[in-house]
Amino acid sequence: MSSIKGKGHCRSCAIRQMSIFAQLPEAALVEIQHFQPSIIHFSANETVYHQGEAASCAYTLRQGLVRLVKTLPNGRTQIVRLIRAGDSFGFDGFIGEPYNHSAIPLCEIEVCRLPLAELLALKRQHPEIENAMMKRWIQHLREAEDMMLELGAKKASERLASFLIRWCEPVGLNGWIELPLSRSEIGELLGLTIETVSRFISDWKRQGWIEERQGRIHLLDTKQLQALACVDD
Repeated sequence: MSSIKGKGHCRSCAIRQMSIFAQLPEAALVEIQHFQPSIIHFSANETVYHQGEAASCAYTLRQGLVRLVKTLPNGRTQIVRLIRAGDSFGFDGFIGEPYNHSAIPLCEIEVCRLPLAELLALKRQHPEIENAMMKRWIQHLREAEDMMLELGAKKASERLASFLIRWCEPVGLNGWIELPLSRSEIGELLGLTIETVSRFISDWKRQGWIEERQGRIHLLDTKQLQALACVDD
């Protein structure tokens, strides 16, 4: 069950430099405390908000991983984006629209929740927030365009190799990193079957390209994966 852990404190927040408030001056950080940012804990698979629900709050992920999921009328689902620590999501209400997807934690998470009306007031007063949000939106648009290219132009093995390379970038492609997605969830994100994902990962492990251990992954031969994914090193 979700639970409120307390009020957010931007000045001492461990992920502030990764958030849309990173460039705010000290006086503005104090001002935010007069609003109502709340730190909320969610369990794995507990929905943060539902597709079609009126958008009233925006969120910044403090820790964990969230999948954004679109659902068709027949009940089929598609993961459209993964949210990592420092990412913001749930801004649909800025244009008067309901949430366009559901936000579902892949593991236990903490988010900072801020009502959209209050965030809008802050955005009007501080251009740093407006600029940071614009950069995030452009980044998300580019990621969506890249995903369209991958789904439309790349073969199954190329898509999976590209995903693993992007996923491991935070550790420089040469260290262990958490991979809490199941084979099924990876397939849903990339438009592949669970059997296809499992087969390629098993093959690459046998060839010594990757290694897995207790929900973590390590790329051992990035040159081979980069060549397969058609990306620059």
